[in-house]
Amino acid sequence: MKNLLIIIVILFLSCTSEDNSRANLGLEFVKKTANSDLNSDLNSEADSEVDSSELIRTVLYKGTMNESIGISLYLKEQGNPCGGRLTMINGMYKYDTQEKWLLLEVSTDKQKEKYCLVEDNFTGVLFLEENGATFNGSWISPDTKKQFKVELNKTELDNETNSKLDEILFDDLIYNKYDC
Repeated sequence: MKNLLIIIVILFLSCTSEDNSRANLGLEFVKKTANSDLNSDLNSEADSEVDSSELIRTVLYKGTMNESIGISLYLKEQGNPCGGRLTMINGMYKYDTQEKWLLLEVSTDKQKEKYCLVEDNFTGVLFLEENGATFNGSWISPDTKKQFKVELNKTELDNETNSKLDEILFDDLIYNKYDC
């Protein structure tokens, strides 16, 4: 039933491409519906609800992988279109020596301290722990033979950079992944 719902939403969105903002919202819903581990927001009171249009946080982290490879990680957390305490976290990262961003499937624990970020097409996994303004953890290859230490620090994000990163994340990566 869940797969049928996803297919119907995708078909509907492909037929109504004139309203890109509605299509993007639908694609975000499809992306997170397909991800069976929806994240809950327990930072608010138990009975409170998150407004589906509410932007909870947008953050850019910069740092290193394997103590020498520069990387950037962008995360955007929003209220879920289904309402309730659920939130959606979309993410991407890139190596500073490359232009191409990699889409990430983001899962987190209930307290949002530990994150599992799976690269699109399962080319690697980041296991990170958030501690204030830092993310620390490991990148692991799919065969687990390569493991690199990851250290990231939160950086300031101006409106222009935020808009550019949102465009890459939603208009390029997510739209292209779920476009028919």
